[in-house]
Amino acid sequence: MTPAIEVRNLRRTFRVRSGLFGEDKQIVAVDDVSFSLPTGGVLGLVGESGCGKSTLARVILGLLPPSAGEVLVEGQRLSTLDRRARARLIQPVFQDPFASLNPRRRIRDIVAMPLVAQGGIPSRQIAGRVAEMLARVGLSAEQGERFPAQLSGGQRQRVAIARALVLRPRIVICDEPTSALDVSVQAQILNLLAELRRDLNLTYLFISHNLAVVEHVASDVAVMYLGRIVERNVAGTLFRAPKHPYTKALLASVLTPEPGLGVPDVGLGDVLPDPANIPPGCRFHPRCPVAQPRCATQTPLAVAGAECLLLEGAGTP
Repeated sequence: MTPAIEVRNLRRTFRVRSGLFGEDKQIVAVDDVSFSLPTGGVLGLVGESGCGKSTLARVILGLLPPSAGEVLVEGQRLSTLDRRARARLIQPVFQDPFASLNPRRRIRDIVAMPLVAQGGIPSRQIAGRVAEMLARVGLSAEQGERFPAQLSGGQRQRVAIARALVLRPRIVICDEPTSALDVSVQAQILNLLAELRRDLNLTYLFISHNLAVVEHVASDVAVMYLGRIVERNVAGTLFRAPKHPYTKALLASVLTPEPGLGVPDVGLGDVLPDPANIPPGCRFHPRCPVAQPRCATQTPLAVAGAECLLLEGAGTP
């Protein structure tokens, strides 16, 4: 079966200037990333802020061109599709629903915008599909007459979901869709997304830094570090028996409600990864609590679903 999304050796770089008279530097945001996502699946993508998750999502959506590699959506090269065809296949739900909604437009008009942009759809049909989608996400016709500022954060995210699904796409990229919401509202949105996936047979790429949320919604999980996917596995297996030292550190960093335990020390130190200065060898070795001398010079291969020289059978390419 053709995967819903197939990413092949994807790379995305940016050039930035440090200071007024500084030299240009190359920022490697996504570096040789490959994966496939089957139809109807949910792939959770996790990692620290700045690891390249959102950049990867924007390349898959066609909002950024890749520097190298390619993206296939249902077997079609993304670069060969115009923006209307891409919109019919794949849609985003972004982190901040207030920032992603036009404050000067009524809710019904915001939800209708993808249909209007396609062109050639009668107004009566647009109105019917907007009303249907608003009802599906739990919003009334009266709320459709309001402006975004008149809705709560959870209601605004329901609007963003309705807008994403009104074209009936088959793939949805959820980029931190619940991080700007209260905990109680997060659960409602997650349940809504799960219900819509079942009813509409959707495929999700779910990006989040919240490991508890990813464990709840994802069937598979990919862990990203400094532009690369360093581990991927079935969600239950990855959370129960992580292989890569970075994955273990991420899971160990989760705060616990037990009193007296304090903030966990995961042994990663205070030096944050710098995409403008990627270290040789294993890019995680400067922070790895179990690094060996060869980790500073040898590049790990993907072994048993994880990139690590310390895994059995790993070696240099």
